[in-house]
Amino acid sequence: MMLNFKSGRHQWTGVLFICLCWCAPSEAQRGASDKLVHDSICLHEAVVSGHRQVTGVNQVGSQINQITISEAMGRSLGALLEGVSGMSSIQTGTIVSKPVIHGMYGNRILMVSNGARLTGQQWGADHAPEVDKNNYSNIGVVKGADAVKYGSEALGGIILMQPSPLPYEKRGLRGMISTFYGTNGRRFGASGYVENSFKWRGNWAWRLHLHSENGGDRSTAHYLLNNTGMRENNLSMTLGYSHKPWRLEAGYSLFAQKLGVMQSAQMGNEQLLQERIRLGRPVDFTPFSRHIGYPFQQITHHTAFFKAFFNHQAIGNFSFQSTFQQDNRRENRIRRMNHSNIPTISLHLKSLQNSLVWNKGYGQWKSEAGTQVLVTENHNERGTGVVPIIPNYTEVAFGLYALQKFTTNRWGLEAGARFDGQQTKADGYDWTGQRYGGKRDFTNFIYSLGAHYHINRQLKVTSHFGVAWRAPHVYELYSNGNELSSGIFVKGDSTLRSEQSYKWITSLKYANKYFNIQLDGYLQWINNYIYDQPTGRNITVISGAYPVFQYRQTRAFFKGVDLDAHIRPISSLDYHLVSAMIWACEKPSNAYLPYIPSFRLTHSLTWALPFYKACSPKIGISHRFVAKQTRFNPATDLIAFTPDAYHLIGFEASFSVPIQKGMSLRISLMGDNILNREYKEYTNRSRYYAHDMGRDVRCMITWNF
Repeated sequence: MMLNFKSGRHQWTGVLFICLCWCAPSEAQRGASDKLVHDSICLHEAVVSGHRQVTGVNQVGSQINQITISEAMGRSLGALLEGVSGMSSIQTGTIVSKPVIHGMYGNRILMVSNGARLTGQQWGADHAPEVDKNNYSNIGVVKGADAVKYGSEALGGIILMQPSPLPYEKRGLRGMISTFYGTNGRRFGASGYVENSFKWRGNWAWRLHLHSENGGDRSTAHYLLNNTGMRENNLSMTLGYSHKPWRLEAGYSLFAQKLGVMQSAQMGNEQLLQERIRLGRPVDFTPFSRHIGYPFQQITHHTAFFKAFFNHQAIGNFSFQSTFQQDNRRENRIRRMNHSNIPTISLHLKSLQNSLVWNKGYGQWKSEAGTQVLVTENHNERGTGVVPIIPNYTEVAFGLYALQKFTTNRWGLEAGARFDGQQTKADGYDWTGQRYGGKRDFTNFIYSLGAHYHINRQLKVTSHFGVAWRAPHVYELYSNGNELSSGIFVKGDSTLRSEQSYKWITSLKYANKYFNIQLDGYLQWINNYIYDQPTGRNITVISGAYPVFQYRQTRAFFKGVDLDAHIRPISSLDYHLVSAMIWACEKPSNAYLPYIPSFRLTHSLTWALPFYKACSPKIGISHRFVAKQTRFNPATDLIAFTPDAYHLIGFEASFSVPIQKGMSLRISLMGDNILNREYKEYTNRSRYYAHDMGRDVRCMITWNF
């Protein structure tokens, strides 16, 4: 049977052998692409349209579609991903947020943006990912340690961010413009894109995307957090050419952001530090302001890429991608002698990564092989008058991998193997003037096994076992300075070894007309797990007094359960529940590891109003419960207790106004923490000095054309 598929804006033809129907009728109605139901329909010949699935059928994960991404405008990527079971975020204040998968974040999560590994300064707890989530139409989360295809650092999982395919052979200008206003911080912004295609000796297509956001001081339930404003301006543009077996694409993107740093995390002396931690909140306040003063962070991230695709029926499909990234980070703080305009940290990172992938399908088999090379160079700006927190360094990493997949109507298997090598060279001077650094070489061989089986039309089981590894980052090896936002002083350990992870995750998924339930369970063993913990000492430098944290290694064991359930007693009513529980400890002592998210449960009830269907009206209410973290070791924290449990209530309401054919206007109103509760999140590194964000109501207007 021959099927012609149109996924997004790509077209391809393939041969499918389909004997079993597997579908969830309500999946299309709710449009929630964060569910991974494998749909097959018995047809003679048909044209099927849909979005590309960025996660494989033998992997455990979820997907977030473009509608959900656009509705999260004005929120961080970490906050958006909290809607996926098993995910949370680790924060520094109210702005900086990093995604967490099964208790892991930072360099243990591999972020792939438009086919390339995101390279930046993600090693710091106060460094958010340098990426604009509004530029993507699909974000996939792989929860397994699927490092065979993507390389090192995928211990916790992988976040795959993909833009829409370019609109080849589709004439007419189309796009989207969206604006929003948020009450907390009185922030506002706009985002949008336009795209079109034309013919000239082949098919050409292009897209232009812009995003801008402006906000002032954020607030908790009862007080302002001074100097927490932000500015963000992003740009991306892509041009593509498609002709016969070839497709070529090139593009450029700019991410520019300026963030104020909460002043209460900057201490004048050791006595004030202890008093501020005891109070757990700022002492002095100034009126609301949009002005971003000292201290602040300023980040610019440039990306340029080139892709080439060649499809040949006999020898297979080839794809080549070359991506250059430049990341500049400046951190300014209050300095004496009117030197605040001189950054205390100024890091400049450049990376070039090249990848070549081949794949070919034959019958029920599919083979894939590839190679990647990544060269990174990072240096500190001279003349800051401050000893850099990390030395200058270069890294050269390469990898070779192969995957083999076998798929039938009801089940499938895959196996893969990979060899990686990395060389790190670091060179710097410490505060005593002594030279330090050196060369470290790391090599690893890893593998993975995955399978899925349809027990019947409604029930599917997926299981994946993967080995992953991560070399210690230069920050963990050699850091010797304070993190600007979190207000701590960090010291590295040059003797650290590579982390080695073994993760087994199994998922049960049940789907019918009324239920769509996914239950994931996982076990993970990590040798040489790296984390920082307080030493019990404080250090006083020119900018103030800070608690000292030291990096160390241990054997770690993680286990957990994720639940994602949709219940629809009627087609217009959707009850959605997401929950996660994680246990993480050292071995063999069983001492608890720090900054592991506590039990959390989020559920919502959404009603798509059955009247005025042309306007698609929708209302909903949500509730989040986060428990007190009782699996806690006081020796790994600054204080001997964790924050209390808390409840947050939210709501949403939206409707569309059809304008004319192909055009519509959608108006949305959303609220978070609408009861304005005062609370602290255990994984927020600023909880020692302030509470989390209070009530926030956002209004969005989106024009699709």
